[in-house]
Amino acid sequence: MIVTIPGGVLNCLTAGPVGKGTATLLMIHGIQGTASVWVPVMQPLASERHVLAPHLRGRAGSFSPDDPAAYSMAAFAGDLHAVLCAVRGPVVLVGWSMGCLVALEYLRTYGTGGLIGLALISGSPYLMATGGNDATWFSGDTYGAVMASAAARAERLQLSETATDIAVAGSWMDARNADYRDDLGAIDLPVLVLHGAEDPECPVSHARMMAEAIPEAQLEIWNGCGHVPMAYAPERLAAELRRFAHSCESSV
Repeated sequence: MIVTIPGGVLNCLTAGPVGKGTATLLMIHGIQGTASVWVPVMQPLASERHVLAPHLRGRAGSFSPDDPAAYSMAAFAGDLHAVLCAVRGPVVLVGWSMGCLVALEYLRTYGTGGLIGLALISGSPYLMATGGNDATWFSGDTYGAVMASAAARAERLQLSETATDIAVAGSWMDARNADYRDDLGAIDLPVLVLHGAEDPECPVSHARMMAEAIPEAQLEIWNGCGHVPMAYAPERLAAELRRFAHSCESSV
């Protein structure tokens, strides 16, 4: 599936039937990955519902600007809005890692129209270098320094397909200033907060903080799981998202 955005296109992975009376699961990947990270989860879900995962800009055939400033959370949210406008019927939005920031930026800018649920996986509402924030993905304060550390992090997370270096650097320089903590209490959707207890990239305390602040949040902590639950237990994650989507549909 191809979605047109200002400046180019977004390449999207899609699976499952459209218009079957069930909500679409719209999945947003993280800062270094691509939509391919969702494939092990999309496959078991596709038998009953439409599943859609866009390659965000700077990845896998999608629009790739040369300016690192073009990879902001606001830009990603705008791209996500274009994808949502192309989807028929209700949507459950699913963010992983940086995808959680993109989802929260989307809610801040565009609201919850068309959405019936939100899943935040291995995420945080803020990455600012403030006291007590132990979610740090890259070292250095320049684009070059982030690019230099990107390969090691991608290998650590076992990502088979990655974003361009400039997309990673631009995304991080914007994301590290993001702070959505004050937005959490106003989210008027059912929300699943799912996190690995052994996540070294985004400690589980961030999940607990979000679940406490969001009015309709459900918290799931997986013992033994790190930052990438779709690699750790894809069938289990698919089952959890299926259960959550059903609960969102029944509450509409």
